Amino acid sequence: MPGKNIMHLLKDSFIDDIARPSDVRDGRAIFRRGGVNFIKNTPSHVEAWVGGLKGSLAEGGSQRRRTQFAAEDGKLTWHCACTPKSQRTFCKHCVGLALTILSKKE
Repeated sequence: MPGKNIMHLLKDSFIDDIARPSDVRDGRAIFRRGGVNFIKNTPSHVEAWVGGLKGSLAEGGSQRRRTQFAAEDGKLTWHCACTPKSQRTFCKHCVGLALTILSKKE
């Protein structure tokens, strides 16, 4: 599916399917508290600082991490500084960023 951008590739069901339940919960808290600050935001590449909020994990508290999404060859790729590049974990920072992007669709 060439030509798909990040907005086309992200879906709520994708987040629930790929992220651990604890990361979904914590990422939702980061999103609700506005813990996403965009560095770059284009249709095919998004980069942001995510987290850095005070409080417990359940309140969205976490360390601030640089998180990136890209649309490449019709697929979504991601990376967060909280995990090694060799791992493809869709962590709480990725969830927070994804929810912020999805909220812009509405």
